[in-house]
Amino acid sequence: MDVRFLPQTEFDNVHFYRAVTLLILLAMITFTLIKMFSGVVSLFSALPLCLLLLGWRFAIEWRRVARAEPAFIDKGELVLCGKESHRQIALEKIREVRSRHSLFMVRRYRSWAEHLAFVEFTLDSGERVSTLAESGVLELPAASGTLAAVDSAILAAKVKRQGGEPGAVSNG
Repeated sequence: MDVRFLPQTEFDNVHFYRAVTLLILLAMITFTLIKMFSGVVSLFSALPLCLLLLGWRFAIEWRRVARAEPAFIDKGELVLCGKESHRQIALEKIREVRSRHSLFMVRRYRSWAEHLAFVEFTLDSGERVSTLAESGVLELPAASGTLAAVDSAILAAKVKRQGGEPGAVSNG
C-alpha cells in the first residue's frame, strides 16, 4: 500500500513555510500598495488583481492546513493524531475520499517534486476530516497513488465487514 500521508515532523515544516510564504506575500502586497499610492500602478491593473487572487487562494489553503491533522492507516482504521486530539476512525465508516492540489503550501522550497495535496475524508455521518499527502505537481488527481491505496483499503475494510472475501462470488 502506497499511502504517503505526511507525519507530524513534515506538518511542522509545512507550518513554518506557510508563515514564510505569508511574509513574502505581505511584502509583495505592501510594495504594490506603495506603488499604487505613488501613482505608478493603477488600481485595476494586472498586478493588484493577481495579488488579490493569490491572497484569496492563500487564505483558502491556510484554512485547509489549519484543519488538517497528521494521519496514517493501521489495522483497518484511519488514525488522526493531531496535537490536541487522537482519533481512530474505522475505514468502513468513510464514505468518500477526495484530494485537491496545493499551490502555496510546501514542506520545502527547494523542489517542485515535493508538492502537497489536501486529502479530505467524508465520513458516513457527514463529518469531514483532512490530512496532507505527498503529490506530484502535474499529478491528476492530486496524490493519485495515495488516493488509490486509500480507496482499496476502504474497499477491503467494507468487504471484510460484510463478511465476504474480495473476489468471492455469492449465490443468492
